[in-house]
Amino acid sequence: MASTGRISGLLLPLFSLRSKTDFGIGDFGGFDGLFQWMETARQRLLMLLPLLPTSPGDPSPYSTRSAFGLNALFINLEMVPEFHATGGEAALSGEEKRLLAEARAAPRIRYDLVFRLKGAAFRRSFDHFDRTEWPHAPRAKEFDTWRKQQGEWLESYALYTAISQDRHQAPWWEWPEPLKNRQPEALAAETKRLEHEVRYHAWLQWVAEVQWNTVRERAKARGVLLCGDEPFIIGQDSSDVWAHPDILRRDARLGVPPDAFSATGQDWGLPYFDFERMEKDDYRWLKSRAVKAASYYDLRRVDHAVGYFRQWIRDEKTPTGRFIPETEEAWKRNGEKNFRLLSKDAGIVAEDLGVIPPFVRAILKDLGLPGYRVMRWERDDAVYRNPHEFPAVSLVTTGTHDTEPVADWWENAATEEERLAIARVYPEFQGLGVTKEFTPDIHRATLAAALNAGSDLCVLPWQDVLGTRDRINLPGSMSDANWSYRMSQNVEDLLSTEETRKAAERLGLLTASARR
Repeated sequence: MASTGRISGLLLPLFSLRSKTDFGIGDFGGFDGLFQWMETARQRLLMLLPLLPTSPGDPSPYSTRSAFGLNALFINLEMVPEFHATGGEAALSGEEKRLLAEARAAPRIRYDLVFRLKGAAFRRSFDHFDRTEWPHAPRAKEFDTWRKQQGEWLESYALYTAISQDRHQAPWWEWPEPLKNRQPEALAAETKRLEHEVRYHAWLQWVAEVQWNTVRERAKARGVLLCGDEPFIIGQDSSDVWAHPDILRRDARLGVPPDAFSATGQDWGLPYFDFERMEKDDYRWLKSRAVKAASYYDLRRVDHAVGYFRQWIRDEKTPTGRFIPETEEAWKRNGEKNFRLLSKDAGIVAEDLGVIPPFVRAILKDLGLPGYRVMRWERDDAVYRNPHEFPAVSLVTTGTHDTEPVADWWENAATEEERLAIARVYPEFQGLGVTKEFTPDIHRATLAAALNAGSDLCVLPWQDVLGTRDRINLPGSMSDANWSYRMSQNVEDLLSTEETRKAAERLGLLTASARR
Protein backbone atom coordinates (compact mmCIF):
# COMPACT_ATOMS: atom_id res chain seq x y z
CA MET A 1 0.00 0.00 0.00
CA ALA A 2 1.33 3.43 -0.93
CA SER A 3 2.09 5.63 2.06
CA THR A 4 -0.41 8.34 2.91
CA GLY A 5 2.03 10.04 5.26
CA ARG A 6 0.83 11.04 8.72
CA ILE A 7 -2.83 11.96 8.37
CA SER A 8 -5.89 11.96 10.60
CA GLY A 9 -9.60 11.99 10.05
CA LEU A 10 -13.07 11.11 11.23
CA LEU A 11 -15.20 8.00 11.59
CA LEU A 12 -18.75 9.08 10.82
CA PRO A 13 -21.48 6.97 9.19
CA LEU A 14 -23.12 8.58 6.19
CA PHE A 15 -26.54 7.93 7.69
CA SER A 16 -25.53 10.14 10.65
CA LEU A 17 -25.19 13.33 8.61
CA ARG A 18 -27.97 15.86 9.13
CA SER A 19 -28.67 18.47 6.46
CA LYS A 20 -31.43 20.89 5.51
CA THR A 21 -32.47 18.91 2.44
CA ASP A 22 -32.30 15.35 3.75
CA PHE A 23 -35.35 13.13 4.25
CA GLY A 24 -34.51 12.15 7.83
CA ILE A 25 -31.31 10.26 7.04
CA GLY A 26 -27.84 11.37 5.93
CA ASP A 27 -27.36 11.36 2.18
CA PHE A 28 -24.95 12.21 -0.63
CA GLY A 29 -25.96 15.89 -0.50
CA GLY A 30 -24.65 16.41 3.02
CA PHE A 31 -20.91 16.33 2.47
CA ASP A 32 -20.05 19.93 1.56
CA GLY A 33 -20.63 21.31 5.06
CA LEU A 34 -18.74 18.40 6.61
CA PHE A 35 -15.78 18.88 4.26
CA GLN A 36 -15.64 22.57 5.22
CA TRP A 37 -15.58 21.62 8.90
CA MET A 38 -12.86 19.04 8.24
CA GLU A 39 -10.75 21.64 6.48
CA THR A 40 -10.90 23.90 9.55
CA ALA A 41 -10.09 20.92 11.76
CA ARG A 42 -7.17 19.86 9.48
CA GLN A 43 -8.71 16.40 8.92
CA ARG A 44 -7.89 14.69 5.65
CA LEU A 45 -9.59 11.29 5.95
CA LEU A 46 -13.26 10.37 6.26
CA MET A 47 -14.05 6.76 7.20
CA LEU A 48 -17.60 5.63 6.49
CA LEU A 49 -19.53 2.48 7.32
CA PRO A 50 -20.58 0.25 4.38
CA LEU A 51 -22.64 2.00 1.68
CA LEU A 52 -23.90 -1.25 0.13
CA PRO A 53 -27.59 -2.03 -0.46
CA THR A 54 -29.21 -3.33 2.72
CA SER A 55 -32.11 -5.64 3.49
CA PRO A 56 -35.63 -4.13 3.43
CA GLY A 57 -36.51 -2.92 6.88
CA ASP A 58 -33.07 -3.76 8.31
CA PRO A 59 -30.93 -0.64 8.77
CA SER A 60 -27.70 -2.46 9.61
CA PRO A 61 -25.03 -1.50 7.06
CA TYR A 62 -23.61 -5.00 7.53
CA SER A 63 -26.89 -6.70 6.53
CA THR A 64 -26.23 -6.41 2.82
CA ARG A 65 -28.18 -7.68 -0.18
CA SER A 66 -25.27 -7.22 -2.54
CA ALA A 67 -21.49 -7.05 -2.43
CA PHE A 68 -21.71 -4.40 -5.15
CA GLY A 69 -23.51 -1.11 -5.58
CA LEU A 70 -24.82 1.54 -3.21
CA ASN A 71 -27.70 1.93 -0.78
CA ALA A 72 -30.45 3.92 -2.50
CA LEU A 73 -31.47 5.43 0.86
CA PHE A 74 -28.40 7.66 0.54
CA ILE A 75 -29.65 9.32 -2.66
CA ASN A 76 -30.22 13.05 -2.16
CA LEU A 77 -33.56 13.84 -3.77
CA GLU A 78 -32.69 17.50 -4.29
CA MET A 79 -29.98 16.31 -6.70
CA VAL A 80 -32.41 14.18 -8.77
CA PRO A 81 -33.75 16.10 -11.82
CA GLU A 82 -36.89 13.97 -12.03
CA PHE A 83 -37.78 14.80 -8.40
CA HIS A 84 -37.82 18.50 -9.30
CA ALA A 85 -39.68 17.78 -12.53
CA THR A 86 -42.51 16.25 -10.49
CA GLY A 87 -42.73 19.27 -8.20
CA GLY A 88 -40.12 18.40 -5.55
CA GLU A 89 -41.10 18.85 -1.91
CA ALA A 90 -43.90 21.21 -2.89
CA ALA A 91 -45.69 18.30 -4.58
CA LEU A 92 -45.73 16.16 -1.44
CA SER A 93 -49.12 15.55 0.11
CA GLY A 94 -50.01 17.28 3.35
CA GLU A 95 -49.48 14.03 5.23
CA GLU A 96 -46.08 13.48 3.57
CA LYS A 97 -44.99 17.01 4.48
CA ARG A 98 -45.98 16.42 8.09
CA LEU A 99 -44.08 13.13 8.24
CA LEU A 100 -41.02 14.68 6.54
CA ALA A 101 -40.91 17.47 9.14
CA GLU A 102 -41.16 14.81 11.86
CA ALA A 103 -38.36 12.74 10.31
CA ARG A 104 -36.07 15.76 9.94
CA ALA A 105 -36.62 16.91 13.52
CA ALA A 106 -36.16 13.47 15.07
CA PRO A 107 -33.05 13.10 17.26
CA ARG A 108 -32.38 9.69 15.73
CA ILE A 109 -33.24 8.18 12.35
CA ARG A 110 -36.89 7.21 12.02
CA TYR A 111 -36.44 4.40 9.53
CA ASP A 112 -40.18 3.76 9.42
CA LEU A 113 -40.67 7.27 8.01
CA VAL A 114 -37.53 7.27 5.87
CA PHE A 115 -38.42 4.06 4.00
CA ARG A 116 -41.95 5.31 3.36
CA LEU A 117 -41.09 8.86 2.27
CA LYS A 118 -38.04 8.13 0.16
CA GLY A 119 -39.59 5.06 -1.42
CA ALA A 120 -42.62 7.05 -2.59
CA ALA A 121 -40.42 9.91 -3.89
CA PHE A 122 -38.17 7.49 -5.77
CA ARG A 123 -41.18 5.88 -7.43
CA ARG A 124 -42.62 9.18 -8.60
CA SER A 125 -39.23 10.30 -9.90
CA PHE A 126 -38.58 7.09 -11.78
CA ASP A 127 -42.06 6.99 -13.26
CA HIS A 128 -41.44 10.47 -14.65
CA PHE A 129 -38.08 9.33 -16.03
CA ASP A 130 -39.69 6.28 -17.62
CA ARG A 131 -42.51 8.32 -19.10
CA THR A 132 -40.53 11.26 -20.48
CA GLU A 133 -36.92 10.08 -20.91
CA TRP A 134 -37.00 6.40 -21.74
CA PRO A 135 -35.57 5.23 -24.05
CA HIS A 136 -34.25 7.98 -26.35
CA ALA A 137 -33.75 11.19 -24.31
CA PRO A 138 -30.19 12.17 -23.28
CA ARG A 139 -30.48 11.05 -19.64
CA ALA A 140 -31.95 7.74 -20.73
CA LYS A 141 -29.01 7.20 -23.05
CA GLU A 142 -26.56 8.04 -20.24
CA PHE A 143 -28.32 5.53 -18.01
CA ASP A 144 -28.34 2.86 -20.70
CA THR A 145 -24.62 3.33 -21.40
CA TRP A 146 -23.76 3.11 -17.69
CA ARG A 147 -25.98 0.05 -17.25
CA LYS A 148 -24.22 -1.83 -20.05
CA GLN A 149 -20.83 -0.99 -18.52
CA GLN A 150 -21.73 -2.55 -15.16
CA GLY A 151 -22.22 -6.07 -16.45
CA GLU A 152 -23.21 -9.09 -14.42
CA TRP A 153 -23.51 -7.66 -10.91
CA LEU A 154 -26.08 -5.00 -11.82
CA GLU A 155 -28.35 -7.20 -13.92
CA SER A 156 -28.28 -9.92 -11.29
CA TYR A 157 -28.97 -7.46 -8.47
CA ALA A 158 -31.76 -5.62 -10.28
CA LEU A 159 -33.53 -8.85 -11.27
CA TYR A 160 -33.06 -10.39 -7.81
CA THR A 161 -34.49 -7.27 -6.14
CA ALA A 162 -37.44 -7.11 -8.53
CA ILE A 163 -38.31 -10.78 -7.99
CA SER A 164 -37.90 -10.46 -4.23
CA GLN A 165 -40.25 -7.49 -4.16
CA ASP A 166 -42.75 -9.22 -6.44
CA ARG A 167 -42.75 -12.19 -4.06
CA HIS A 168 -43.21 -10.06 -0.93
CA GLN A 169 -39.56 -10.39 0.13
CA ALA A 170 -39.62 -14.19 0.30
CA PRO A 171 -35.98 -15.39 0.40
CA TRP A 172 -34.66 -16.67 -2.91
CA TRP A 173 -34.44 -20.30 -1.76
CA GLU A 174 -38.25 -20.27 -1.37
CA TRP A 175 -38.81 -19.18 -4.98
CA PRO A 176 -40.00 -21.72 -7.58
CA GLU A 177 -37.28 -24.19 -8.54
CA PRO A 178 -36.54 -22.70 -11.99
CA LEU A 179 -35.92 -19.27 -10.45
CA LYS A 180 -34.18 -20.57 -7.36
CA ASN A 181 -31.75 -22.51 -9.54
CA ARG A 182 -31.42 -19.70 -12.10
CA GLN A 183 -32.53 -21.70 -15.13
CA PRO A 184 -31.85 -19.45 -18.16
CA GLU A 185 -35.35 -19.77 -19.63
CA ALA A 186 -36.96 -18.86 -16.32
CA LEU A 187 -34.65 -15.89 -15.79
CA ALA A 188 -35.33 -14.60 -19.31
CA ALA A 189 -39.09 -14.88 -18.81
CA GLU A 190 -38.98 -13.16 -15.43
CA THR A 191 -36.73 -10.40 -16.77
CA LYS A 192 -39.28 -9.72 -19.49
CA ARG A 193 -42.28 -9.87 -17.14
CA LEU A 194 -40.65 -7.56 -14.56
CA GLU A 195 -38.87 -5.33 -17.06
CA HIS A 196 -40.16 -2.08 -15.52
CA GLU A 197 -39.15 -3.10 -11.99
CA VAL A 198 -35.74 -4.38 -13.10
CA ARG A 199 -35.09 -1.05 -14.81
CA TYR A 200 -36.25 0.81 -11.69
CA HIS A 201 -33.72 -0.90 -9.44
CA ALA A 202 -30.94 -0.42 -12.00
CA TRP A 203 -31.95 3.26 -12.29
CA LEU A 204 -31.64 3.72 -8.52
CA GLN A 205 -28.11 2.34 -8.66
CA TRP A 206 -27.25 4.72 -11.51
CA VAL A 207 -28.59 7.76 -9.66
CA ALA A 208 -26.71 6.73 -6.50
CA GLU A 209 -23.41 6.19 -8.32
CA VAL A 210 -23.65 9.50 -10.20
CA GLN A 211 -24.18 11.30 -6.89
CA TRP A 212 -21.38 9.39 -5.17
CA ASN A 213 -19.01 10.31 -7.99
CA THR A 214 -19.87 13.96 -7.33
CA VAL A 215 -19.01 13.45 -3.66
CA ARG A 216 -15.68 11.91 -4.66
CA GLU A 217 -14.85 14.88 -6.87
CA ARG A 218 -15.63 17.33 -4.07
CA ALA A 219 -13.60 15.32 -1.58
CA LYS A 220 -10.64 15.28 -3.94
CA ALA A 221 -10.90 19.05 -4.43
CA ARG A 222 -10.76 19.48 -0.64
CA GLY A 223 -7.87 17.06 -0.20
CA VAL A 224 -10.02 14.54 1.70
CA LEU A 225 -9.44 10.79 1.28
CA LEU A 226 -12.58 8.65 1.47
CA CYS A 227 -12.31 5.32 3.29
CA GLY A 228 -15.02 2.73 2.79
CA ASP A 229 -15.86 -0.28 4.93
CA GLU A 230 -16.00 -3.67 3.19
CA PRO A 231 -17.99 -6.33 5.07
CA PHE A 232 -16.35 -9.75 5.04
CA ILE A 233 -19.44 -11.63 3.88
CA ILE A 234 -22.97 -10.80 2.79
CA GLY A 235 -26.40 -12.02 3.80
CA GLN A 236 -27.79 -15.38 2.73
CA ASP A 237 -30.75 -13.66 1.09
CA SER A 238 -28.66 -11.60 -1.32
CA SER A 239 -28.19 -11.34 -5.05
CA ASP A 240 -24.62 -12.67 -4.84
CA VAL A 241 -25.47 -15.83 -2.90
CA TRP A 242 -28.37 -16.46 -5.29
CA ALA A 243 -26.08 -15.97 -8.31
CA HIS A 244 -22.99 -17.75 -6.92
CA PRO A 245 -24.06 -20.52 -4.51
CA ASP A 246 -20.97 -22.52 -5.44
CA ILE A 247 -18.55 -20.00 -3.88
CA LEU A 248 -20.89 -18.37 -1.31
CA ARG A 249 -22.10 -21.51 0.39
CA ARG A 250 -25.11 -22.09 2.63
CA ASP A 251 -24.47 -25.69 3.71
CA ALA A 252 -22.88 -24.35 6.91
CA ARG A 253 -23.08 -21.15 8.94
CA LEU A 254 -20.26 -18.67 9.47
CA GLY A 255 -19.35 -17.39 12.93
CA VAL A 256 -16.45 -17.12 15.35
CA PRO A 257 -15.00 -19.70 17.76
CA PRO A 258 -15.27 -19.64 21.56
CA ASP A 259 -13.21 -16.91 23.20
CA ALA A 260 -12.98 -14.92 26.42
CA PHE A 261 -16.26 -13.17 25.60
CA SER A 262 -18.30 -16.25 24.70
CA ALA A 263 -17.79 -19.84 25.82
CA THR A 264 -19.67 -21.13 22.78
CA GLY A 265 -18.48 -18.60 20.20
CA GLN A 266 -20.88 -16.82 17.86
CA ASP A 267 -23.13 -18.23 15.15
CA TRP A 268 -23.72 -15.42 12.65
CA GLY A 269 -26.02 -17.49 10.45
CA LEU A 270 -24.17 -16.23 7.37
CA PRO A 271 -22.84 -18.07 4.32
CA TYR A 272 -19.13 -18.77 4.01
CA PHE A 273 -16.54 -18.44 1.26
CA ASP A 274 -15.38 -21.51 -0.63
CA PHE A 275 -11.90 -20.21 -1.49
CA GLU A 276 -10.86 -23.51 -3.11
CA ARG A 277 -13.76 -23.22 -5.54
CA MET A 278 -12.93 -19.55 -6.17
CA GLU A 279 -9.41 -20.49 -7.14
CA LYS A 280 -10.72 -22.63 -10.02
CA ASP A 281 -11.90 -19.55 -11.93
CA ASP A 282 -9.02 -17.37 -10.73
CA TYR A 283 -11.09 -15.63 -8.04
CA ARG A 284 -13.22 -13.85 -10.64
CA TRP A 285 -16.01 -12.80 -8.26
CA LEU A 286 -13.64 -11.70 -5.49
CA LYS A 287 -11.55 -9.70 -7.96
CA SER A 288 -14.65 -8.04 -9.41
CA ARG A 289 -15.80 -7.10 -5.95
CA ALA A 290 -12.40 -5.62 -5.08
CA VAL A 291 -12.24 -3.63 -8.33
CA LYS A 292 -15.72 -2.18 -7.80
CA ALA A 293 -14.97 -1.22 -4.20
CA ALA A 294 -11.65 0.34 -5.22
CA SER A 295 -13.54 2.49 -7.75
CA TYR A 296 -15.58 3.97 -4.89
CA TYR A 297 -12.87 4.75 -2.33
CA ASP A 298 -9.30 5.93 -1.83
CA LEU A 299 -8.89 3.49 1.05
CA ARG A 300 -10.85 0.45 2.21
CA ARG A 301 -11.30 -1.00 5.66
CA VAL A 302 -11.53 -4.78 5.18
CA ASP A 303 -13.75 -6.14 7.92
CA HIS A 304 -13.00 -9.38 9.81
CA ALA A 305 -9.53 -9.70 8.30
CA VAL A 306 -8.89 -13.04 10.00
CA GLY A 307 -11.71 -14.55 7.89
CA TYR A 308 -9.51 -14.34 4.82
CA PHE A 309 -7.06 -16.64 6.64
CA ARG A 310 -9.50 -19.07 8.24
CA GLN A 311 -13.27 -19.37 8.73
CA TRP A 312 -15.20 -20.86 11.65
CA ILE A 313 -18.27 -22.73 10.43
CA ARG A 314 -21.02 -24.85 11.96
CA ASP A 315 -23.06 -27.56 10.26
CA GLU A 316 -24.96 -30.73 11.16
CA LYS A 317 -21.74 -32.75 11.43
CA THR A 318 -19.98 -30.21 13.63
CA PRO A 319 -22.68 -28.19 15.45
CA THR A 320 -20.08 -26.74 17.81
CA GLY A 321 -17.96 -25.56 14.89
CA ARG A 322 -14.65 -26.10 13.13
CA PHE A 323 -12.04 -24.16 11.19
CA ILE A 324 -11.64 -24.33 7.44
CA PRO A 325 -9.06 -24.95 6.19
CA GLU A 326 -7.80 -27.15 9.00
CA THR A 327 -4.07 -26.40 9.36
CA GLU A 328 -2.11 -23.31 10.29
CA GLU A 329 0.04 -23.57 7.18
CA ALA A 330 -3.09 -23.51 5.02
CA TRP A 331 -4.39 -20.49 6.97
CA LYS A 332 -1.18 -18.59 6.26
CA ARG A 333 -1.26 -19.43 2.54
CA ASN A 334 -4.92 -18.47 2.36
CA GLY A 335 -4.47 -15.12 4.07
CA GLU A 336 -1.39 -14.03 2.15
CA LYS A 337 -2.94 -14.95 -1.21
CA ASN A 338 -6.26 -13.24 -0.43
CA PHE A 339 -4.74 -10.03 0.87
CA ARG A 340 -2.37 -9.76 -2.06
CA LEU A 341 -5.43 -9.98 -4.28
CA LEU A 342 -7.52 -7.51 -2.24
CA SER A 343 -4.76 -4.91 -1.97
CA LYS A 344 -3.63 -4.95 -5.60
CA ASP A 345 -3.63 -1.35 -6.85
CA ALA A 346 -5.67 -0.31 -3.82
CA GLY A 347 -5.31 1.11 -0.33
CA ILE A 348 -6.30 -1.36 2.40
CA VAL A 349 -6.70 -1.19 6.18
CA ALA A 350 -7.21 -4.60 7.79
CA GLU A 351 -9.68 -4.83 10.69
CA ASP A 352 -7.64 -7.20 12.84
CA LEU A 353 -9.50 -6.91 16.14
CA GLY A 354 -10.66 -9.69 18.44
CA VAL A 355 -8.90 -13.02 18.82
CA ILE A 356 -6.21 -12.82 16.14
CA PRO A 357 -3.39 -15.38 15.79
CA PRO A 358 0.05 -13.70 15.80
CA PHE A 359 0.82 -14.85 12.24
CA VAL A 360 -2.09 -12.74 10.89
CA ARG A 361 -0.50 -9.49 11.99
CA ALA A 362 2.93 -10.73 10.90
CA ILE A 363 1.70 -11.42 7.36
CA LEU A 364 -0.18 -8.10 7.19
CA LYS A 365 3.02 -6.37 8.30
CA ASP A 366 5.05 -8.15 5.61
CA LEU A 367 2.50 -6.98 3.02
CA GLY A 368 2.70 -3.41 4.32
CA LEU A 369 -0.98 -3.35 5.31
CA PRO A 370 -1.97 -1.36 8.41
CA GLY A 371 -3.99 -3.01 11.13
CA TYR A 372 -5.96 -1.49 14.01
CA ARG A 373 -4.75 -0.06 17.31
CA VAL A 374 -7.75 0.70 19.53
CA MET A 375 -6.08 2.56 22.38
CA ARG A 376 -8.17 1.18 25.24
CA TRP A 377 -7.38 -2.39 24.09
CA GLU A 378 -3.66 -1.89 23.52
CA ARG A 379 -2.09 -3.20 26.70
CA ASP A 380 -0.15 -6.08 28.15
CA ASP A 381 -2.18 -7.32 31.10
CA ALA A 382 -2.63 -4.19 33.24
CA VAL A 383 0.08 -2.14 31.52
CA TYR A 384 -1.01 0.10 28.65
CA ARG A 385 1.21 0.55 25.63
CA ASN A 386 2.50 4.01 24.84
CA PRO A 387 0.75 5.12 21.60
CA HIS A 388 3.92 6.99 20.60
CA GLU A 389 5.49 3.55 20.07
CA PHE A 390 2.78 2.18 17.77
CA PRO A 391 4.22 1.18 14.38
CA ALA A 392 3.91 3.69 11.55
CA VAL A 393 2.09 1.12 9.40
CA SER A 394 -1.02 1.01 11.58
CA LEU A 395 -4.25 2.86 12.29
CA VAL A 396 -4.79 4.30 15.75
CA THR A 397 -8.26 5.08 17.01
CA THR A 398 -10.09 5.89 20.24
CA GLY A 399 -12.95 3.54 19.33
CA THR A 400 -14.98 1.82 16.62
CA HIS A 401 -18.62 1.83 15.52
CA ASP A 402 -19.21 -1.07 17.94
CA THR A 403 -17.66 0.49 21.06
CA GLU A 404 -19.14 3.03 23.44
CA PRO A 405 -17.72 6.55 22.97
CA VAL A 406 -14.56 7.17 24.93
CA ALA A 407 -16.30 9.60 27.34
CA ASP A 408 -18.81 6.91 28.31
CA TRP A 409 -16.07 4.28 28.56
CA TRP A 410 -13.93 6.50 30.81
CA GLU A 411 -16.74 7.29 33.23
CA ASN A 412 -18.75 4.06 33.26
CA ALA A 413 -16.70 1.12 31.97
CA ALA A 414 -13.08 1.84 32.86
CA THR A 415 -11.95 1.06 36.40
CA GLU A 416 -10.00 3.49 38.53
CA GLU A 417 -6.94 1.27 38.04
CA GLU A 418 -7.33 1.50 34.25
CA ARG A 419 -7.65 5.28 34.32
CA LEU A 420 -4.54 5.59 36.46
CA ALA A 421 -2.66 3.06 34.30
CA ILE A 422 -3.34 5.19 31.22
CA ALA A 423 -2.16 8.32 33.00
CA ARG A 424 1.10 6.60 33.96
CA VAL A 425 1.94 5.68 30.35
CA TYR A 426 0.44 8.28 28.01
CA PRO A 427 2.77 11.30 27.89
CA GLU A 428 -0.18 13.64 27.24
CA PHE A 429 -1.62 12.80 30.67
CA GLN A 430 1.46 13.82 32.63
CA GLY A 431 0.55 16.45 35.25
CA LEU A 432 -3.19 16.01 34.82
CA GLY A 433 -5.46 15.30 37.73
CA VAL A 434 -7.04 11.98 36.85
CA THR A 435 -10.69 11.82 37.88
CA LYS A 436 -13.60 9.61 37.02
CA GLU A 437 -15.21 12.59 35.32
CA PHE A 438 -14.25 12.94 31.66
CA THR A 439 -13.14 16.54 32.07
CA PRO A 440 -12.22 18.89 29.19
CA ASP A 441 -8.55 18.39 30.07
CA ILE A 442 -8.85 14.59 29.96
CA HIS A 443 -10.79 14.84 26.70
CA ARG A 444 -8.08 17.02 25.16
CA ALA A 445 -5.32 14.70 26.41
CA THR A 446 -7.10 11.65 24.93
CA LEU A 447 -7.38 13.25 21.51
CA ALA A 448 -3.77 14.43 21.69
CA ALA A 449 -2.58 10.92 22.64
CA ALA A 450 -4.25 9.47 19.55
CA LEU A 451 -2.97 12.20 17.23
CA ASN A 452 0.57 11.97 18.62
CA ALA A 453 0.67 8.19 18.20
CA GLY A 454 3.32 6.60 16.00
CA SER A 455 0.63 5.31 13.61
CA ASP A 456 0.55 7.04 10.23
CA LEU A 457 -3.26 6.78 10.18
CA CYS A 458 -5.40 8.23 12.97
CA VAL A 459 -9.19 7.98 12.87
CA LEU A 460 -11.36 9.63 15.52
CA PRO A 461 -15.07 8.82 15.89
CA TRP A 462 -17.17 11.97 15.61
CA GLN A 463 -18.60 11.44 19.11
CA ASP A 464 -15.08 11.25 20.56
CA VAL A 465 -14.10 14.49 18.84
CA LEU A 466 -17.06 16.20 20.50
CA GLY A 467 -16.85 14.26 23.77
CA THR A 468 -20.47 13.08 23.48
CA ARG A 469 -21.89 9.73 24.52
CA ASP A 470 -24.26 8.53 21.76
CA ARG A 471 -23.54 5.04 20.46
CA ILE A 472 -23.74 3.90 16.86
CA ASN A 473 -24.31 0.23 17.64
CA LEU A 474 -24.50 -2.10 20.63
CA PRO A 475 -23.30 -5.54 19.38
CA GLY A 476 -25.54 -8.46 20.18
CA SER A 477 -28.61 -6.29 20.69
CA MET A 478 -31.72 -5.59 18.61
CA SER A 479 -32.79 -2.02 19.20
CA ASP A 480 -34.11 1.02 17.36
CA ALA A 481 -31.07 2.85 18.75
CA ASN A 482 -28.69 0.76 16.62
CA TRP A 483 -27.58 2.35 13.33
CA SER A 484 -29.77 5.40 13.93
CA TYR A 485 -27.32 7.96 15.39
CA ARG A 486 -27.63 11.45 13.90
CA MET A 487 -25.50 14.54 14.38
CA SER A 488 -27.20 17.21 16.48
CA GLN A 489 -26.47 20.03 14.01
CA ASN A 490 -27.07 20.39 10.30
CA VAL A 491 -23.78 20.10 8.42
CA GLU A 492 -24.41 23.58 7.00
CA ASP A 493 -24.19 24.97 10.56
CA LEU A 494 -21.12 23.13 11.88
CA LEU A 495 -18.85 26.18 11.68
CA SER A 496 -21.47 28.64 12.94
CA THR A 497 -22.53 26.59 15.97
CA GLU A 498 -20.21 27.29 18.92
CA GLU A 499 -19.81 23.69 20.10
CA THR A 500 -18.76 22.24 16.75
CA ARG A 501 -16.78 25.32 15.67
CA LYS A 502 -14.68 25.16 18.85
CA ALA A 503 -14.27 21.41 18.38
CA ALA A 504 -12.86 22.04 14.89
CA GLU A 505 -10.48 24.70 16.17
CA ARG A 506 -9.28 22.49 19.05
CA LEU A 507 -8.79 19.49 16.79
CA GLY A 508 -6.98 21.62 14.22
CA LEU A 509 -4.47 22.84 16.81
CA LEU A 510 -3.87 19.33 18.18
CA THR A 511 -3.45 17.96 14.65
CA ALA A 512 -0.93 20.63 13.69
CA SER A 513 0.99 19.98 16.91
CA ALA A 514 1.08 16.26 16.05
CA ARG A 515 2.55 17.11 12.61
CA ARG A 516 -0.32 15.52 10.74
